[in-house]
Amino acid sequence: MKVLIVYASKHGTTEKVAELLAESFEEHHVQNINIGKDAIPQLEDFDIILIGGSIHAGSIQGKIKKFYTRNMNILLSKKVGLFLCCMEKDKKAWDEFDMVYPEQLKKHAVAHGCLGGEFLFDNMNFFEKFMVKKISGHDQTISQIDFEGIKNFSDRIKKFLPHD
Repeated sequence: MKVLIVYASKHGTTEKVAELLAESFEEHHVQNINIGKDAIPQLEDFDIILIGGSIHAGSIQGKIKKFYTRNMNILLSKKVGLFLCCMEKDKKAWDEFDMVYPEQLKKHAVAHGCLGGEFLFDNMNFFEKFMVKKISGHDQTISQIDFEGIKNFSDRIKKFLPHD
């Protein structure tokens, strides 16, 4: 079976998570697509499509929104997993998740995941550093990637993949 992971990553965290997800499906054909850099392949060629992005200024990347909006009919005919990278925890993270993905797609998805986040100060501009410090109180790089959450998310997806 073929798995497509479509993601947007501003500072690199969602890309790390997408790579970890791809590694977890090692026995299957997996293609990672950074929607900001790579061409989107024919979605019809894939059995499972995972979509992920991160929260910046209260929203997911516009390219991810445009991707799922333009391709909603195809996505609703496939097994879909949705994930979000953010620094919020528990209910606040899931509130952000609920805000960024449309209800129809969330109901159709076979897996949902809030997979943690990072503040990567070396990858931020002055304004981003200022805003992160003001809003979160953090003034240096911090990683809160949820490795267990990534494993649980990929395990839910693997239930739909054939086993040798």
